Amino acid sequence: MSIPENASKLSPDEIYDRLKGCIFGAALGDAVGLATEFLSKSKARELYGIGPISFGSDKGYEFHRDYHRRRWDDGDWTDDTDQQLLIVDSLIATNGLFNSRDFAHRLSKWVNKGYPELNNKPPFGIGKTVGTVLSHSKFEAKPHRASWEVWVRFNRNMAANGALMRTAVLGAPFFWDEKQVIKQTLQATKVTHADPRCCVSSLIVTNLISRLLKDNTQDILPDLDDETKKEILKWTQSGNPDNQSDLDIDSEDPPSVTKSRHVKKKSIIGKIINKVSSKGNNSETNYIIRRNSDKLKQNNPREVVKIPENPPPGIDTFGADPVMSAFVRSVVERYKFITNSVSVEQQPEKSLTNFQVDIGEEALLKYCFPDNLASLELDEGSSIGYVYKCLGSALYCFTRNLNQQPSEGEAFKTIITELTLEAGDSDTNGAVAGALLGARIGYEKLPKSWVDGLKFKSWLEDRVNSLWTVVSGKEDWVEVDDSYKSIDVSQGLKKK
Repeated sequence: MSIPENASKLSPDEIYDRLKGCIFGAALGDAVGLATEFLSKSKARELYGIGPISFGSDKGYEFHRDYHRRRWDDGDWTDDTDQQLLIVDSLIATNGLFNSRDFAHRLSKWVNKGYPELNNKPPFGIGKTVGTVLSHSKFEAKPHRASWEVWVRFNRNMAANGALMRTAVLGAPFFWDEKQVIKQTLQATKVTHADPRCCVSSLIVTNLISRLLKDNTQDILPDLDDETKKEILKWTQSGNPDNQSDLDIDSEDPPSVTKSRHVKKKSIIGKIINKVSSKGNNSETNYIIRRNSDKLKQNNPREVVKIPENPPPGIDTFGADPVMSAFVRSVVERYKFITNSVSVEQQPEKSLTNFQVDIGEEALLKYCFPDNLASLELDEGSSIGYVYKCLGSALYCFTRNLNQQPSEGEAFKTIITELTLEAGDSDTNGAVAGALLGARIGYEKLPKSWVDGLKFKSWLEDRVNSLWTVVSGKEDWVEVDDSYKSIDVSQGLKKK
């Protein structure tokens, strides 16, 4: 893979900065969002007021260390970022061509062992949809078939946010080729989530990312032609046993193992990567620090929460950035037809889960363009993991006018903090919003106090740099531990 000439209005340095901003922004939104995950909004306000929440070197209200939050150390992210990094690892191993069986095998291995490089234990709380699909007998051999059958078993109304939280990074490989971005996004989404609402949500986010990397946020794109729409709708049916097998985009065979590469020559991009890597100690010993430690972190005495009589204006008063709002609307309008891919026979008559039965374009538009964050009711107990709620909150945050803050980094902190204080599935909401905001402003403008507070910052930089060598097609590989590329994807795969 190599970036074609004139694929972007940005320089290679700027593309790299936005890619890194996407991945680090997601990790920050996830790590900060953990502060209120699964809490009600009223409980979050009781614990943290209107913020700030302590993170990195920033002072504020300390994390409430109940049993759930005690299992993570300060500055660590959750399973949301882990799963996005599994996609990153898979893309590195397959030279940017997503392979659903490779990812499925990595996901299964991670569920059982966590990330060995982080001396990790099996993850906590992977979600009902992901857990159910992973337990399917066909999962590693035919993940799309497994997720489809689970979706049907739950009356075709299983629209959780577990795929949306991990797929933003798929806007980077082949960002100049819209059709390839669409195909790879659907391949990754349908490994665990077959519902069209999950498909369209992931596509909206990855295409926003790809267009940010092209820097064509102000370009007016024509509607997709009918033939392309038909092909995309066929892809959304991948895994359907009633389909002809040649319509599936599930990967038939695991990829061959990718060999390690080494630095061969210098270029402008290579110098950037080496410069960034040299800022931190990348030795493996720094990475082997136990996550989710056996000795659970205890609560310190909490500061009494004080809510000022005249609190500062929140992000609702920022107003919408007209360019970003038009940009988002154009992408949503471009892909909303996917919501109609469920036939009349397939539409659920009732919900067997706690998610709304929202079929069609109107439901998508309602969530994508809320009046404010509160209207999404992100902490409503029966639907905190609903994919449209996560998508809507991320798009709302992404389209805010950042000029209302002293800097874009301060705006990022304010937006992620307010989103966190809405509670609910706050780490996932934060991960998706953080990915979009990070790609919008770039890594260099993310709040340094937060970035430096990430427990595995150097380890994450290595992942980003290795992915960039794949996306850019350069031979300037950073000297990092790349053993994670050489996973034996054939081991343990079930026969068809």
